[in-house]
Amino acid sequence: MLIYLIGMPASGKSTFGKIIAQQLNYNFLDLDSFIEEKNNSTIPQVFESKGEDFFRKLEQQALQTTFKLKKTIVATGGGTPCFFDNLSNMKENGTVCFLNVEIDVLVERTFQTQQKQQDNRPLFKAANSTKELHKLISQKWKERKDFYKQAHFEIENSDSYEDKYDLFFSKLQRM
Repeated sequence: MLIYLIGMPASGKSTFGKIIAQQLNYNFLDLDSFIEEKNNSTIPQVFESKGEDFFRKLEQQALQTTFKLKKTIVATGGGTPCFFDNLSNMKENGTVCFLNVEIDVLVERTFQTQQKQQDNRPLFKAANSTKELHKLISQKWKERKDFYKQAHFEIENSDSYEDKYDLFFSKLQRM
């Protein structure tokens, strides 16, 4: 089985995905890291030098390589399901889980990584305060939520980690 994790940047797709993959004895693939390795360039560098449209095409190509994988958890980029026919292809080739995290939590996580200069989210780099960051993230959420809500199932942030894993496995078994 192939499982795609979708959701906003900083929703925990990579962290959750690694743990789930380990528990299921699956492989784990972070789509953003895969794109960076394949192109010898970071995502912010691609955005800056070639633009978002070019990046989205790279992302679509990288996603297409995952369709032949087996027993893999794929943590997608936040925008992956929102472009081209990516979401329908993910749903056709695997199970899609939406990690739904409250905006305030996304803002806090993103702000913390920006402060540590570890953030690679080019869409939010213009924010100089948590207020600006909240506005940018809220705007992206409004643009993307209809795509995210089409996932096979959803895990909400309000659940504890233990509850999240239990809920994930419960919903996965019903698929």
